[in-house]
Amino acid sequence: MIDQGTLRIGQKVCYQPEHYRDDQWENGMIKEIPEHTTEAIRVVYNCAGNWKNFKDYTSALTQLSDLKIGWRHE
Repeated sequence: MIDQGTLRIGQKVCYQPEHYRDDQWENGMIKEIPEHTTEAIRVVYNCAGNWKNFKDYTSALTQLSDLKIGWRHE
């Protein structure tokens, strides 16, 4: 699992939980590292490709165990 202390706002991550197939994933960017938990962070996944303004979009609280560092590409 990713160590929350090594993460930073704006870092690229890839969401791929166990129930996804190997060819399923979602790329995102870290929007917030909440203080109330060490097991999850807030990630923006959908921003219409407007990644430079990712902070203006809604984020999802995501378990660190479902994330990998960096984006995955086809």
